[in-house]
Amino acid sequence: MRVVIVGAGKVGFNIAQMLSMEGHDVVIIEKNEERLQIVEDHLDIQTICGSGSNCGVLEEAGIRESRLFISVTEADELNMVACALAKQYGVPKTIARIRNPEYVESDRHVSLSKMGIDLIINPERVTALEIMKLLEHPEARDIEYFANGQIQMAELKIEEGFPMQGQRIHRYDSPGQFLIVAVIRNGRLIIPSGDDLIQPGDRVFIMSRTKDMGQTEKLFLAKRLPVIEYVVILGGGLIGYYLAQELERKNYIVKVIEKDRGNCKEFAERLDRTLVINGDGTDIDLLMEENIGQADAFVAVTDDDKLNLLVCLIAKELGAKKTFVQIRRSDLIPLIDHVNVDKVISPRMFTAGSILRFIRRGDVSSVTLLGDCNAEMIELTIPVGAPVVYKALKDIDLPKGTLVGAIMRGKQVIIPGGDDLIQVDDRLTLFTVPENVPKIGEFFESRRGLIK
Repeated sequence: MRVVIVGAGKVGFNIAQMLSMEGHDVVIIEKNEERLQIVEDHLDIQTICGSGSNCGVLEEAGIRESRLFISVTEADELNMVACALAKQYGVPKTIARIRNPEYVESDRHVSLSKMGIDLIINPERVTALEIMKLLEHPEARDIEYFANGQIQMAELKIEEGFPMQGQRIHRYDSPGQFLIVAVIRNGRLIIPSGDDLIQPGDRVFIMSRTKDMGQTEKLFLAKRLPVIEYVVILGGGLIGYYLAQELERKNYIVKVIEKDRGNCKEFAERLDRTLVINGDGTDIDLLMEENIGQADAFVAVTDDDKLNLLVCLIAKELGAKKTFVQIRRSDLIPLIDHVNVDKVISPRMFTAGSILRFIRRGDVSSVTLLGDCNAEMIELTIPVGAPVVYKALKDIDLPKGTLVGAIMRGKQVIIPGGDDLIQVDDRLTLFTVPENVPKIGEFFESRRGLIK
């Protein structure tokens, strides 16, 4: 499939990287020559220097043969115009990154669809909702739901002294079924077997029935954290606004620290119960005066990665129970495991996941990117005629790095073992690495392709 992407920023780069890894024919359009050079140095895709609103540039990119058009520049209006032009050229699916709350919080969605935009992506709102999910599950570094919320996947950081330390995985005993789908150890992705040992420092991805996850987590946690009620947000940008709005709606105690007085005034006008403080997040006297050390969670979401990290470390030192740091530079993310921060927030990953969910076709219902470990969870439904129907999992030679994490059969949730059979209309949750995605259709599709 030919895909044209306008904008070679972090979001555009990440989407292009993933789609090209899956074998798609990707073209990136970007005006900034430095950004374009970064793409050329790291990705084997076609690049064009120019504007996504220029018809000549679009035609050079092969817009007439494209099946998907994605515009993710920093200018909402350019993204809207570019998608409208792409639709005029006959592109079936268009995606626009639109950040302005005046567009995404009103009834203008109807008019935007008439302009030719099939999906609106608001990275800041997507990010805020993901942070909200993590605040509701303080023990997890990441949390995802599948099968209409009946299956849950949690990413846990293993600490010294956890209950099952020193025991092989097949010896783990839990009231409910669970499956360890992946382990990240020293930056390396591992698909574990029953004879493997989980070690302190590992990041473990666990899949379980949602109702059983609380009991399952007890096997892996040295201690449980109290419920989060009081949240401090550093940064009065869009992510901070959407997060404060959501926290207010769920009756959390919310405090926002923002250096820009104009942003503070706008926050105070648009939010009802949030306490907005005009001040510098690096001012330790201010942080102590505002009792930041008493916060159940401290969330740093300014546009400055270094500032976010610094203030999170200060907040942790003052006593904040959980810290969340937004990092936009992908090269910094692996380093965060070595400092005293609980969770890295990556808007580009959340945005890419939303786009991948949209562009999958066939019987795929959702796609979730797993943090920075370069892996995906895919939900799909088994059609009549799929090669795996009535086969036991142990007899299916799935590509290395792919496994079935859960099966939804009617109202029954199954955390499978090797003897479980795949049946028509089963809803499977698969763990896989991106390079395996094109191969998955050979096992789980009928006649039409899994990926367009």
